Amino acid sequence: MSRKSRPAPADIAASLTAVKLLIKGMNGAMPSLAAELRRDACERIDDLIEDIGRIAR
Repeated sequence: MSRKSRPAPADIAASLTAVKLLIKGMNGAMPSLAAELRRDACERIDDLIEDIGRIAR
C-alpha cells in the first residue's frame, strides 16, 4: 500500500467545511437520501481523522 502524504491544514479545513455542508444538506432530505448523506459524511469524517493522525506523526 502506498503511503499518503501529510495533508495541509487548509485541505483539512476545506474538507471539514464540505462535511458541514453535507450534514446541513440532510435537513429536509428524503429518508433514503439522508441515510446516504450520513454514510458519506461518516466516511469523510473517518478520512479526516486519519489525515489528522498522519499530521501528528
